[in-house]
Amino acid sequence: MATMQDFKDFMSAVSREAGLQTLIPSDDGLLQLRAGDIEMGMQFIPASNKIFLYTEIGILPENAPVFLYRTLLSDQAVGYRTGGGSFALIKASSNLIYQLVWDFIPSEPGVFAQLLSDVLDFTEKWQKRLAAAMNGKEDIGLDGAQADSETSFQNFSGLFTIRV
Repeated sequence: MATMQDFKDFMSAVSREAGLQTLIPSDDGLLQLRAGDIEMGMQFIPASNKIFLYTEIGILPENAPVFLYRTLLSDQAVGYRTGGGSFALIKASSNLIYQLVWDFIPSEPGVFAQLLSDVLDFTEKWQKRLAAAMNGKEDIGLDGAQADSETSFQNFSGLFTIRV
């Protein structure tokens, strides 16, 4: 089982691999990143040897169209179109989040850096899908929601730790 120090060393290696400022988790294993308008949180859980990642997609109002819920559910069935992650709704804020649990082996820093980049791209695409659905567009496939070039792993700005 990996220790918190193993995770901190790993995140330092991820930082070097991706050419970023050093990603420094809190003593509780918490870390929050920002790329453009996207925030990504993560926490290492030593007891399970897992890294929990999450991003905020946006507000899912109570009057969201039924087809949007159907799309969310069908896209996450057996990890289809979600990379193995899932969607959740924070009831108090109506915030739709994407969450993914990663087995910390530790893996190769480059593989994890690519995962973070993929999660950012996926989040941006779903933000566009949510906006399109709320504007009445029913064809909200990922193919039509390409990520902007300005939001990528190389564009993290600001780094801070969070406490839950």
